[in-house]
Amino acid sequence: MLVKKTHMHPLLITITKSVNKLLFDKPGTYVVFFSNISGTISCNIVAEQVKLYMVGLYDLQQKDIFKIHTEQIHTAPHSFSDLFVLSVVRDVTSLSFSGLIRIEKNAQQSHAYQKNKNLILSKDAFVNSQPILEILANDVFCTHGSTSGPLPKEQLRYLQMRGLSLAEAEEISIAGFKKQLYDALSSLGIHEYDTR
Repeated sequence: MLVKKTHMHPLLITITKSVNKLLFDKPGTYVVFFSNISGTISCNIVAEQVKLYMVGLYDLQQKDIFKIHTEQIHTAPHSFSDLFVLSVVRDVTSLSFSGLIRIEKNAQQSHAYQKNKNLILSKDAFVNSQPILEILANDVFCTHGSTSGPLPKEQLRYLQMRGLSLAEAEEISIAGFKKQLYDALSSLGIHEYDTR
């Protein structure tokens, strides 16, 4: 799929298919949003001055199983990409995430970031997070990070001491966790998106 940029605001691309190959060949700011899908999202940056944000939200329930692979491929110099995948897993659910950052030899002075945060609410829920870096250029900036864990007990106790039930404290804490992703979208000027 060729992505065309026609205005100054970020262009929002919502992913709903299992296989997606996106080509960014015009300077500009782009936001790729995906939620609760399995498959591959491959983004190839072939133009300078592209700013690409990939944002994924996973809210798994009952027996949901998702496997997602993302690719941030920089072939042009002076380009930028930032991936943020956030998940809440509960019940008997499973999320497998792998994310590739590939910086080609000619993509000097590119910046690429990757962050994956997972909230695990059940002992039967499973998350596998695998960042992959392939850097062939020598003048780039790349980082990646992944965190997984339960709700902090101290945070739940603090909310309960303020009069909330355990269920209310958990609900507020989960909403606060997901707000990180909503705030990231809002900071990019994206206020409407489909999380089905």
